[in-house]
Amino acid sequence: MDTYFLAMAQSAGGVFAHADAARWGMSDNDLSRLVRTGRLTRPHHGAYALPRQSETPERDHAHRVSAVLRARPGARAAARSALAVAQLPLVQSDLATLVLCGPGAERYRRGSVVTYPMPPGEPEAVIDGAPTVSLETAIFQTVARDSVMTAVVAADAALHRGLVTVGSLEQRRVELRRLAPRGRLVLALVDAKSESPGESVLRVILVGLGHRVQTQVVIATPDGEFVARVDGLVDGWIVTEFDGASKYAGANGHDELIREKRREDRLRALGYAVIRITWADLFVPGRIEAMVRAVYAQRRGGGTPAPRGSVA
Repeated sequence: MDTYFLAMAQSAGGVFAHADAARWGMSDNDLSRLVRTGRLTRPHHGAYALPRQSETPERDHAHRVSAVLRARPGARAAARSALAVAQLPLVQSDLATLVLCGPGAERYRRGSVVTYPMPPGEPEAVIDGAPTVSLETAIFQTVARDSVMTAVVAADAALHRGLVTVGSLEQRRVELRRLAPRGRLVLALVDAKSESPGESVLRVILVGLGHRVQTQVVIATPDGEFVARVDGLVDGWIVTEFDGASKYAGANGHDELIREKRREDRLRALGYAVIRITWADLFVPGRIEAMVRAVYAQRRGGGTPAPRGSVA
């Protein structure tokens, strides 16, 4: 590969359009040969990229979006694609399909790219060098393109990182009107205190099942001694903890397990039930509700006293 061409492609972030390559002196035959030999990839018609090692599905999606946008002047990443560019978590999302907004009044699809009309009054935004709709707009668009769950998990992370506020989400919801489907539901479910996608998914499931959920709760003894800061507290007495596999890995994993057991023993001594949830549990139909029902049954049988701790 010509060193000048390689340098220019790298300076463009590893993604470029056919017009860029022509400006750098590359012919169609040159591009075809480089794609054929694996020295370039073609994510979409008219878009090219230098080969790269696959990362997470979200980062791979964002890389494809950046390449396509180079070939689509006037278009912006939207919905899940804008959220991927912003490195926000995407749960239960169709990452095989890119979503853009562009000029024109009609929706159209070309291969794996779907383009929607630009929402009226859409502010200009650039994230990591890529033109996008605002994150607020992208969150509400994701409800229709993927699900309420997808939108809430991404919104939690955006709120936690300070990329949006509840006020900015509400303002954009009002401005978008019918283009923000189920926007009130999304705002009712978001929680900036959520610290991981798994915690967000768990909370949305539990709230949807009719339970009251508090997040990142500090529990102390009746005389005020700190006991634990827990991921979630359900119905005022069930502690939920989301387990990541890396937590117990490595040389310190055994010590961490011992600390967790002692912490749980203290919580149970205060009358709290503790249930641990893994990522796999979240997507088994009925499993979370079965876990909650089991501790309710234990309490009815006299196995769990009323909690005596203080909560903040």
